[in-house]
Amino acid sequence: MDNIHQTAIVADSATLGEGVKIGPYAIIEDDVVIGAGTEIMAQAQVRKGSRIGVECEIGSGALVGADPHFVGFDRGIDSRATVGDHNVIREYVTIHRSIEPDGETVLGDHNYLMNGAHIGHDCIVGDHNVLANNVLLGGHVEMGNRCFLGGGSVYHQFVRVGDYVMAQGLAGVSTDVPPFTILAGINEIAGLNAVGLKRGGFESEDRKQIKEVYRTVYRSDLNLKQALEKLSEQEWGEVAMLMVNFLKSDSKKGFCLKLHK
Repeated sequence: MDNIHQTAIVADSATLGEGVKIGPYAIIEDDVVIGAGTEIMAQAQVRKGSRIGVECEIGSGALVGADPHFVGFDRGIDSRATVGDHNVIREYVTIHRSIEPDGETVLGDHNYLMNGAHIGHDCIVGDHNVLANNVLLGGHVEMGNRCFLGGGSVYHQFVRVGDYVMAQGLAGVSTDVPPFTILAGINEIAGLNAVGLKRGGFESEDRKQIKEVYRTVYRSDLNLKQALEKLSEQEWGEVAMLMVNFLKSDSKKGFCLKLHK
């Protein structure tokens, strides 16, 4: 109780791990679970059914598990937002719960969300991602691992973003973004995230193969179908196949294939 400010409101049914801190005027609703060592700062709200892992920081005014922005949503359904371990969620970030009965919006581990970022309902976000100020993910967005999304960039519902993507600030996305690429403008690719690949510790041969895949898709005169046929003519390592398989996969939105000028 020494770690819970006297002005905070904490539901009796909430489960708090060892060392959890709750700041002034924070609200923790029913059936919330918060892992050990997590800090909920002033005026943050963790709404009904939400799950938060260990050693997280939930910044002032942040809102986890709020009702989704979905016309006709039935507020009576049970759904949740699930936040993993070691996440930093800064001021006024919003993470909305699922629109589906017993569904969940998922944020993985070791992510850093800067102030004003938004994760819409039913998103699935992986690990070690950085979302800069005011990044907006629409509903059902799927994001991989170790991405860096520039401030104010926006992602249409049902879009997929592959691993190690870097996005320019204010970029707009309505088609799927292949792994290892740099996103710029509106649905345009500005190159490979070479810095991210080096920092990620990829072997030189893996980086070389990724460049070959990129050149075949983006720097040849082939359309996507022809490029994938050409790529299928040789063997690729496991890392390069992440990009190939992403481009071969079914997509609800199509792919970012236009080069940024």
